[in-house]
Amino acid sequence: MFESEFAKCEYVEKDNVVFHVWKKEAHFDDYRQPVMASLEMLREHRDSVFIVDARSGFEDVKEDVEWGFEWFLPELKKTGCKTWGFILPQVSEIEGEIDLWTKEIEKNFRVIRAESYEEIVRKMYVVTHTISAEEYLRLRECVGWSGFAIEQAEEGLKNSYNVCIRQNGHAVALARAIMDHGYVVFIADVIVEPEHQGQGLGRMMVENIVDHVKNSLKPGYKYMISLLAAKGKEGFYEKLGFIERPNETFGCGFHQWFSL
Repeated sequence: MFESEFAKCEYVEKDNVVFHVWKKEAHFDDYRQPVMASLEMLREHRDSVFIVDARSGFEDVKEDVEWGFEWFLPELKKTGCKTWGFILPQVSEIEGEIDLWTKEIEKNFRVIRAESYEEIVRKMYVVTHTISAEEYLRLRECVGWSGFAIEQAEEGLKNSYNVCIRQNGHAVALARAIMDHGYVVFIADVIVEPEHQGQGLGRMMVENIVDHVKNSLKPGYKYMISLLAAKGKEGFYEKLGFIERPNETFGCGFHQWFSL
């Protein structure tokens, strides 16, 4: 936890949130020191959510705005943070300042504005790495995919790197990566509940897996990440840097199912 006369910031483990509260107007070092303390917490707790209580907000000086846009936001993106919450009344005296920050933040983050911490938590998506077999099978069913014996689902999840996104505790999306700890990574599932599609959750999960793989690299190492794209989703993966697998270079993909 960090606290000064200008701000207080702490990590709230149960919500996976770095919570930053402005107490009074601050500029230059008084402004940047608390912000950097929050950034260190976000680095320590990757994929956490950043919530700022701006009810005691103020107009930033030009130098602090430039510092925030040019240095802080790019550094924040590196932490895996995807969601930024603002606690503000419905109408704020600093609407122009909030609009300025929101416009820039929305280029890389999902922004939630609400009047309380609890309301933001109810609305936000939280990235976790645990999911039950029952939740996994429910997600498969909701997008029309076939199911498995629950024991198979449990084994599959146990032997995967799982990225689960929850809203108010409810699992709304999942991606699984299977790694041989040699050089092969296979993304087996990317599932998003229909009512939560179009919110960038698929991108969030795939980027999380890619970041995890990159962070596993050692000098001289390389990994190949493969996947099977559902029909019509090819463009989604191309935007994330994946290339279609031509038979002439990588070999044509085949599969075969067995069941009793």
